[in-house]
Amino acid sequence: MIKNYILTALRYFTRNKITTLINMLGLSIGISAALVIFMMVHYQKSFDRFEPDNNRIYRVVSEGEDWKSRGIPVPLANALKNRVSGIESVAALFDYNDWNTKVIIPDGSSKRDKLFKKQDKIAFTDSNYFRIIPHQWLAGNPKTALNHPYQLVLTKSRAETYFPGVPTEKIIGRTVILSDTVRTVVTGIVADLKDNSDFKQHCFLSLNTVYNTSLKSSYTIDQWQNINSANQILIKLKPLVSPTNISKQIAGIIQAQDKNIKTLQKLQPLADIHSNYEYNGKGGLDFIKNLILLAVFLLALGAINFINLSTAHASERAKEIGIRKTLGSGKGQLLTQFLLEIFLLTAITALVSTALVPLSLKIFSNYFPAELNAGYLFANPAVWLFLILLVIGVSLIAGLYPAFVLSAFKPVAVLKNKNTASSGNAWLRKALIISQFVVAQVFVIGVLVINKQIRFAQAQNMGFRKEAVINFYVPFDLTNPTDKKQLLKQKLSAIPDIQAVSLGNQSPAFAGMMTTEVNYQEKGKDIKLQVASRNGDTSYLGVYKIPILAGRNVTASDTINELLINQTLAKQIGFDQPTDAVGHFLKFNGNKIPIVGVMNDFHQASMRTAVSPLIYFSAPKQGYVMHVALQQNPATWNNAIKKMEAAWKIIYPDADFDYTFLDKTVEDFYKQDRELSTLLTWSAGVAILISCLGMLGLVIFMTNKRTKEIGVRKVLGASVSQIIALLAAEFAKLLVIAFIIALPIAWWQTHQWLQNFAYHTALSWWVFLLGGIVMISIALIIVGIRAGKAAMVNPVRSLRSE
Repeated sequence: MIKNYILTALRYFTRNKITTLINMLGLSIGISAALVIFMMVHYQKSFDRFEPDNNRIYRVVSEGEDWKSRGIPVPLANALKNRVSGIESVAALFDYNDWNTKVIIPDGSSKRDKLFKKQDKIAFTDSNYFRIIPHQWLAGNPKTALNHPYQLVLTKSRAETYFPGVPTEKIIGRTVILSDTVRTVVTGIVADLKDNSDFKQHCFLSLNTVYNTSLKSSYTIDQWQNINSANQILIKLKPLVSPTNISKQIAGIIQAQDKNIKTLQKLQPLADIHSNYEYNGKGGLDFIKNLILLAVFLLALGAINFINLSTAHASERAKEIGIRKTLGSGKGQLLTQFLLEIFLLTAITALVSTALVPLSLKIFSNYFPAELNAGYLFANPAVWLFLILLVIGVSLIAGLYPAFVLSAFKPVAVLKNKNTASSGNAWLRKALIISQFVVAQVFVIGVLVINKQIRFAQAQNMGFRKEAVINFYVPFDLTNPTDKKQLLKQKLSAIPDIQAVSLGNQSPAFAGMMTTEVNYQEKGKDIKLQVASRNGDTSYLGVYKIPILAGRNVTASDTINELLINQTLAKQIGFDQPTDAVGHFLKFNGNKIPIVGVMNDFHQASMRTAVSPLIYFSAPKQGYVMHVALQQNPATWNNAIKKMEAAWKIIYPDADFDYTFLDKTVEDFYKQDRELSTLLTWSAGVAILISCLGMLGLVIFMTNKRTKEIGVRKVLGASVSQIIALLAAEFAKLLVIAFIIALPIAWWQTHQWLQNFAYHTALSWWVFLLGGIVMISIALIIVGIRAGKAAMVNPVRSLRSE
């Protein structure tokens, strides 16, 4: 019986090649999209599942009024250990703050020391870290390996890099020098993590190196107001302890320091850290949700095509069904036959879709991790289980209604030609066509709005000079003065093709976050604000051409004794006029410091974020970024960069010279939005393709059914254009209805997306009109081509049998 069903299905596919091909194309796109997206979700959810009792592990994160960060105040680490009950382990994880870390391995002989550049994944921690993120210990004592300053634990892979061919046990006791000045001793070797994790450091420096050496000033170990995303805390709760309880205790600690501190510390579950990038700015969770929604839409479009074409072709199978019923076939047998057909078609399509997955991953490589490849597809049983369930689900969703329609024909009626295509189903086909084009129309309008916003954002005046400005990090010497950096600045300032040079921290706008707290206590006011901060030398404002609206620039100093503030901060502490703020004081870092000037506001991040209150102070010794303003003539840039690199090599001969143009950094603020635009463009194209394929199938069916009518009309004098207009008119009405329905949906979706931007473009009426014209034009061109082909057939051929 099953064999006969399969043979019948194959014969039907062979006889209806175009319909079968259209169905396969629509379903294959939807299935391959669903398969790729499932792989993505499965991969994202696989992170940090190996830790014992991982449901009790959390990361402490910080939240302000309009910002979030994975960072914490450094003093909180010790406070959690000593003052909070219910915690089993506390592990501080402070990134080694060097952006061009150089590692030297002394040979101890006449041979030249080994040098390794650009080393990363280095952090300060203690033995508690390995109780939360367990590693297998290959050498050393896990209880004592990180107890004292300058002790170092390496992963096996990093140990093999630094000490190739040396047995693991003999690496213990060897010296590793970081950044020329931090001399450490290897006290342990651990195995690399095999499982996916967001915590894959390779060098672990003892936390006491921060607390008991000169490094403590760099890590602000006593500053409760400073939050840096480089400083993290992981905690593991005792069994049955509520995270809410811990959060309340943390809030109590913060309030005990200062009742006016508005920053909140919350607990982020370990399982959410990778897929939920709420605290590190990558928007991963929203991206995954959008991908899942996209897969559902594409699958739905393919299923709609199948339902439409199957019900439209029902009349062609009416007599087959009537004969089968007359010969004794029951409704159940017919249902089985038709469901088996769609299952067979879906299964074949699934194999085609699987073959397309590696190509899809390559095309969209910017959106997916490198680990997602053909190997991940073929080696993962969960992916194949999902594919099987997907085939069954799609077969049922797409096949049940057509199967019931076909199996419900009455044999007497269909054999007398009294009931064929069930004209009552026409309304359903129209509704399904409309729904397809509503989805496609929303995608098209979405692409137009996103591109309009990107252009708007990039065209905005940021409030500072961003053209012809170069930034580069200088080696961050954690223990010694800044003599080398100042010498480099002098050499750069002497280059004729350079207008100005400044040494400071970050540029006016960058992707990270640097916040601190200030307190205004005058005239009965007590205002505490979390503010952004920048610091450097007195040339900073000149490099970026940031105007001073009132007062003057800070004077050169190695201590913080003067402040510049921006307009926003001046207004928030009560001064509408910039001149009124000059001469007043802010409490900062425990000292009352005078405001000597008010800067013009500038954007510190992308247009998603409103301008924040900001302070600027002189601190050249803390500088780690060189800011270089080139001549405006691009023809001089290459020469200037060559001279800069030559000066760099004199000061830092072992370090690579890496630089970025600031306007490229600002452009990268909108990388995610451009990627979203590209993804939506592909989605819109695919949605239009699937929708038009379905419409093409119906047009072919309609023109075949109306062949004689077309022939009669031509004999009676109808022109080709009149016949095309007649055939296209019905579809044009459906497209217009789809556009009208799509308008409020597209407006709501794009309006919601634009709310992510503090400064955004207007939702112009012409965007929606253009989207409608594009969509309707593409569809009608396809309909017109097929209708034109039918209209040009010689009427003699159409009416030959009459």
